Amino acid sequence: MELELQKERYNCYRPCTPVVSTKEETAETIVPDYCPDIARIVDASACLLIRSRTVADGKVSVTGAVRITLLYVAEGSQGLRSLEYSIPAEFDEKLPEGCDKAATEGRICGVEARALNPRKLFTRLETEWRVTPYCRMTMTVCGEIVDRQKYSIQTLCEKHDVSLIRSLNDKEFVFSDEFSIPRGSDSIAELLCTSVKPRVTEAKSVGSKVVLKGAACVSLLYSSPEGKLCSYAEELPFSQLLDGVAAEENENYSVSATLDLSGCEIHTLAENGEGRDISVKLFMNAFVALRCAETVDCIIDLYSTVYELDAQTENVELWQEPEVTRISQNVREQLETGMSVRNVLSTDVCFGVVGIEKNGARSVLSVPATLSVLYQDDSGGVFSVRRRAEIKAEADVGEDALASVEAVCASDISANVNSLGIELRFAADFTVVSLAAPQCSCLTSLSAALPEAGEDSAPSLVLRALGESESLWDVAKQYRTTVEDILSANELADGAVPEIGQMLLIPRNR
Repeated sequence: MELELQKERYNCYRPCTPVVSTKEETAETIVPDYCPDIARIVDASACLLIRSRTVADGKVSVTGAVRITLLYVAEGSQGLRSLEYSIPAEFDEKLPEGCDKAATEGRICGVEARALNPRKLFTRLETEWRVTPYCRMTMTVCGEIVDRQKYSIQTLCEKHDVSLIRSLNDKEFVFSDEFSIPRGSDSIAELLCTSVKPRVTEAKSVGSKVVLKGAACVSLLYSSPEGKLCSYAEELPFSQLLDGVAAEENENYSVSATLDLSGCEIHTLAENGEGRDISVKLFMNAFVALRCAETVDCIIDLYSTVYELDAQTENVELWQEPEVTRISQNVREQLETGMSVRNVLSTDVCFGVVGIEKNGARSVLSVPATLSVLYQDDSGGVFSVRRRAEIKAEADVGEDALASVEAVCASDISANVNSLGIELRFAADFTVVSLAAPQCSCLTSLSAALPEAGEDSAPSLVLRALGESESLWDVAKQYRTTVEDILSANELADGAVPEIGQMLLIPRNR
């Protein structure tokens, strides 16, 4: 006889193993007519702008552009000039079957620009992409049996705290702000190069909305009215209310978010003739995941004091709240210039995807980093130097953990000139997210049948000791009685726990 089970079903998303791939782009660009001929390229920097991300036909497609700022010296001139141009960026990745959502993170690993002739540029880009697919799933657990008492069924239940991804959303928003260069610094005559690194500092749910807080590190390279090259960095905090992210209000939601930059506009304010006020407008897209905390009941063992039971089970993954570990690693790297350095104009650090390798009881986090410095030599000439480095840190994390490194703001990088060149010092802040999904054997179907005729089921008493690592549940199940009956027969209070080796009277069904 098939018995009816009382099941709880939870619709959610399951994260799949991230896929990391590298793509190379090359392009030739004609120098615009309004620019003078290029004599020497000093440096090239790049900013990845994500225009769209779609998931369809079993793949995720990302389109955007890489905005490149070229710093160069023109023929017949000693001053530094800049040229901005864009190269289309596209990326496709197949997704595992059943996945209809994906988070993507793209970054520039390297950019190289050289002049084929004074009017033509060749650019090579290396982009690195990490895709985290999400599959829809239904977590089903059984915590009760309908008519359990009718069939004299005893159940042993466990409560589990789970954390389920209930919602995944993309939300676009615009952040605008202004800041001023301090009076003690040189004012701006011309902006030569700008860069922006946004990051999320906090995300929380408020009803059906999400409050997203973050900061954007804005770095400037500019020339003063006297022709002096200067740099300045400012961190701009922002707060954004994202509406319609959650389908329902739930105070148990926890929120995580990542940001893509889809556009940026940075310029000096024309209203102020001193060239100190800067306007910033950022177009960003947030990929928001909402987790809901639930407590579920699972039947992990059962028996009947009267009927023979046939139970079918399956293993169910019970996803836990992610464990977040933050590790700060101080970095000290020497960049050799091969010439004397008068002063440093700007610095930058760009991180790749973090790898995790097991090393005995601990794990080693390693991340490739591109270190860039723009500087002037003793004669006032402008040059750049780049170096690839691998940064490592030890942590006590699992092999299935995911790790990332927070972008370093230019103002947080210390640059010291020495006899070999330039020494950079900064902190690499690793964030490690460990996802655990222990399996629980959950009841899927149950049938009951009366024992075969002729079996003697008359109760009797058995005297026996409670064995080591044995519970009252184990004894009651063995003799097809109940824990309550054992406690009653031995005049023990409800909830009492007999000692190992204690002799007990067991009312037995046989």
